[in-house]
Amino acid sequence: MSAYATPNRDSLQRSSLSAISNFPVSERAVAELPPRLPEINGAQLIDALVIQLADRVATAIAERLGAPSTDKAPEWLDSREAADYLGLHRDTLRKLAAERAIPAEQEGPGCKLFFRRSALDEWRLTGGRSAQLASSLAQAA
Repeated sequence: MSAYATPNRDSLQRSSLSAISNFPVSERAVAELPPRLPEINGAQLIDALVIQLADRVATAIAERLGAPSTDKAPEWLDSREAADYLGLHRDTLRKLAAERAIPAEQEGPGCKLFFRRSALDEWRLTGGRSAQLASSLAQAA
């Protein structure tokens, strides 16, 4: 008989398993464990936990950022989509198209306006919106 009372190996493995889990382990679940758990090296346990944590973090980041859409955004936009895309009111966009201040295409007179996304991006990068505001101020003066 040893001088120190130590719990047996199986009870140590069962208690360490319940300590690792995020969820409380019921007595029934502990009772259903096999009598001998395989020996797990500390480094193997840490590696397994790191991998599981990395998977959970990656899943959380993907959910938070939103999964990237597989279909590309349409190249052509109608006036409503273009106005939303540029952050303008639809009437302002139509006025700019009528003044030819913004690149737009039309099938015929009085037909629906269409805008190419790349042309809108280029217009925005070249200061189109500030130029539009400046022209509006000049007309008002």
